Amino acid sequence: MNRHELRTCVFLLLFQKDFYPDEQYGEQQDIFLNEVKNEEPLTGDDLDFIREEVSKVIPLLPEIDAKIEAASEGWKLKRIAKAELAILRLGVYEALYDDDVPVSVAIDEAVELAKDYGRDKGYAFVNGVLDTIVKNK
Repeated sequence: MNRHELRTCVFLLLFQKDFYPDEQYGEQQDIFLNEVKNEEPLTGDDLDFIREEVSKVIPLLPEIDAKIEAASEGWKLKRIAKAELAILRLGVYEALYDDDVPVSVAIDEAVELAKDYGRDKGYAFVNGVLDTIVKNK
């Protein structure tokens, strides 16, 4: 899989996180990744990458969510669509915490994910929030 496809898997797993209790989330990850393996050729390195990225983002969620809420003036996290929230979480992680991803790539990829998975104008919201967060870092 290419990097965009791997990032999409990470986003989808982060999206699922809000729908399952912590004790069920690991099993849901396995189910999702097995389904992906049946549709796409996933190497061991691909699986490792996906799992590692998710495991790096999850402990940072309280900090990331605080940044999102501060940058999305007037929007509490509960009001943000689940897809856009998962995209923002991944985008903030990549832009601020992942030294392997240039900030511009993190934002561009988040906008593309929002175009594919978000609401009609969700990409503009994602772009604006990420831009604010990056400027305020």
